[in-house]
Amino acid sequence: MSRRPQAITGTEKAKGAAQKLATSYEKSAKPKKIQPPTSEEEKARRKAEGRTMGRTGCKKDRINLAFTVENYEFVKRFSRCKGLNMTDFVNLIIEEYREANKADFEKIEAFINKKL
Repeated sequence: MSRRPQAITGTEKAKGAAQKLATSYEKSAKPKKIQPPTSEEEKARRKAEGRTMGRTGCKKDRINLAFTVENYEFVKRFSRCKGLNMTDFVNLIIEEYREANKADFEKIEAFINKKL
């Protein structure tokens, strides 16, 4: 008579899975690159230049915007025509508007500072 193999219990399966996971983690784990600390001046310079990607502590201010279909298509097409990405194009439009309405912006700033 042949003997039937003994069934594997749930705890034995869990132990085997944990060992496989630990082994695969050890193989795939790569040492992290440690960046030198970034000075406040460096952070400000990178933020002004727009070169903040991948740098610890250097982040640009962000906002989530919802566009109408027409405005989205406008930004998409005109940014391509000008050779810019959509973010740079929207920033350019806002900058031009801010310069055109400088007097109003200064009045708003004065009002806000007066309130504080």
